[in-house]
Amino acid sequence: MSIEQVEVLVPIPILEKFSYLLPAQFQDNPPSPGSRVLVPFGRRNLVGVVWDVKKNISKKDRKLKNIKEVLDHKPLLNKESLELADWASRYYHYPLGDVISYFFPPPIRKGKEAKFAEVKFLELTSKGDFLNIDDLSKAPNQKKLIEALKDKKELSQKAAAAYGVNTSSINALIDKGLISRYVRELSPYKKEEVPDASSVKKKLNEEQKFAVDSIVKSENHNKVFLLNGITGSGKTEVYLQAIQEVIKKGKQALILIPEIGLAPQAEERFKKYFGERVLSFHSAKNDREKVDAWLGASKGLIDIIIGTRSSVFMPMNDIGIIVIDEEHDLSYKQVDRFRYSARDIALYRAKIEKIPVVLASATPSLETLNNSLEGKYEILNLTKRATGASLPKYLPIDLRGKELKEGFSDELIDASEEELKKGNQVLIFLNRRGYAPSLICKTCGWLSNCDRCDALMTIHKRPPKLQCHHCESQKDEPKVCPSCQSNDFLSYGYGTERIEEFLTNRFSQFPVLRIDSDSTRKKESMNEYLGLINSGRPMVLLGTQLLAKGHHFPNVTLVGILDADSGLFSADFRGSERVAQLMTQVAGRAGRDKKPGKAILQSYCPDHPQIEELIKGSYESFAKNLLLERKSAKSPPFTFLAKIQAESANSYVSRDFIKALINKLKKSKAYPKDIRVIGPLPAIMEKKSGVYRWELSVLSGSRNSLHKFLDLSQASLYNPKTSKKVRWSIDVDPLSSI
Repeated sequence: MSIEQVEVLVPIPILEKFSYLLPAQFQDNPPSPGSRVLVPFGRRNLVGVVWDVKKNISKKDRKLKNIKEVLDHKPLLNKESLELADWASRYYHYPLGDVISYFFPPPIRKGKEAKFAEVKFLELTSKGDFLNIDDLSKAPNQKKLIEALKDKKELSQKAAAAYGVNTSSINALIDKGLISRYVRELSPYKKEEVPDASSVKKKLNEEQKFAVDSIVKSENHNKVFLLNGITGSGKTEVYLQAIQEVIKKGKQALILIPEIGLAPQAEERFKKYFGERVLSFHSAKNDREKVDAWLGASKGLIDIIIGTRSSVFMPMNDIGIIVIDEEHDLSYKQVDRFRYSARDIALYRAKIEKIPVVLASATPSLETLNNSLEGKYEILNLTKRATGASLPKYLPIDLRGKELKEGFSDELIDASEEELKKGNQVLIFLNRRGYAPSLICKTCGWLSNCDRCDALMTIHKRPPKLQCHHCESQKDEPKVCPSCQSNDFLSYGYGTERIEEFLTNRFSQFPVLRIDSDSTRKKESMNEYLGLINSGRPMVLLGTQLLAKGHHFPNVTLVGILDADSGLFSADFRGSERVAQLMTQVAGRAGRDKKPGKAILQSYCPDHPQIEELIKGSYESFAKNLLLERKSAKSPPFTFLAKIQAESANSYVSRDFIKALINKLKKSKAYPKDIRVIGPLPAIMEKKSGVYRWELSVLSGSRNSLHKFLDLSQASLYNPKTSKKVRWSIDVDPLSSI
């Protein structure tokens, strides 16, 4: 019998694959690529994933360690998933062993059995089957259970408890040999017929029909569509009806959404079309729910998965389409460890699977828009609102020289009051949670700086505290100034808590709902808020960008943007793009149904070219002008960008680490010629979470040259001699500037 050598990926930050021998007891049924094994690694045992199996190895390799246990005799990942993991590892320059762990929910990643929950069942033995039921007349609980089992043949122990039968009665019957107990894996999902969706299907306009037909015709082909529809144009209905055609053919659909808060609304709408064949998957689910969803999708028991960015790795039995809603959203990019873009991984997954992918947005990213203009993606335009309503009117309010009431102009207060009295809802947008951005001593000028970040600590009132929104460290709000002992403080600026306080006092006869990441921490809180909003009662909705993404609020007729200037003068070259997207998305919550809507933009610079462009034109015209600027500046998407970052407890150590790296790379013969490097420079926020961060920006007009440079960098960075005082990272296509 041949001796087999198994290449195993282990979840550690090392580039290599590790080889192990397969002991004789496993050779009759060896593991396949995509199976998990338990392997010794140093002084511990790790759960690894089989990458390859080799036979007839050389004598020198027979000194390798043995695999301790084969956890799966059937692979959990198919060849497409392994190919996707390999590409993601190479593209993002991140160890494959760590990358592949993202394909599993936490319990399976840690070695738990990949199966549904086991349920204890009870059944009659042959002795119990022939029992005279009257023999148990003195034990009514036991008699009740025997009668139920004669009727139903088997019963779960949980169901027996529902009959009023306790554990002692069950054990007594087992001791008498009348019943037996066994354990069975039980799927919570049943394959059902697709419900008739004709009652919930909405009539499509010509643009929507064309979009659905185009997507459906691309079945079994890899084609990318940009569903470019204005806010309220019925993009969701388009991909719902396209997905319906995919599901009819027995295939599955993956829907990516940017925020957990959108999951309840999306799941409810999809279930009206597809019944219980729909499931959401995100970090708010517990481990059992995650494993069940993962198994349901991989075994083909679930037809539609709606999930946040990690769902892009979900193995699916027969995937037929991928939809990325709000494709422009920053939430699709992970900003630590494995710094991947779920949107871009989804695009490559669709290429491997040979299926269509739909990128849906009212404000597409410049990268996506440029790919569409160059003909790489097919653009499907939706230029009319599905309800026939008009887009909201923009009303800029010049704040110069005005006296504000807690951040509100008189015009915004009066307009809000008018809409509320008409029975409508008002949405106030401020992308800043907490009570106020900073606390200042009025006597000496002391500021509530964070000790661990180059940032101010935000004041929170419920509960009272100072909190840094970058490292999440907290302090009690001081009673006296740490510098001069004065007790005269000023809460400077506005956050959602402070605005909520003002609105509650000003519009006391109407409910005020504050929706931000603080108020929606509880699992069902977002569902409860959406239920209140959808009741249609007049109320004020106050929130951050959680309210700007994809929600349909038919009774909102006025949107007030308190600080339209936020981000206009950002040091990040993407700042203008993000402001335009956010303003367009927020304003688009108004007037989505039959009632007309308007958006009031408060600004100290309403004559800023970018604000003027948005008010007079459209997001698309704004974005096309911005593309021209980017092209002349040779910045993304007209060049390819990556960042190498070093962080340590000492600023000079981080800086010198980057310096040494670039000096070493420039001496290499493999150094690409068409590379431009900028740095080392401190990050925009140099000190964050107690470490100092320096960066090297790498740009090239050739993606191939950029990756050659990063391969060269990676080889140097993973050298064992690399300083242990520095933690480093590679970020390909970075989006975050902080």
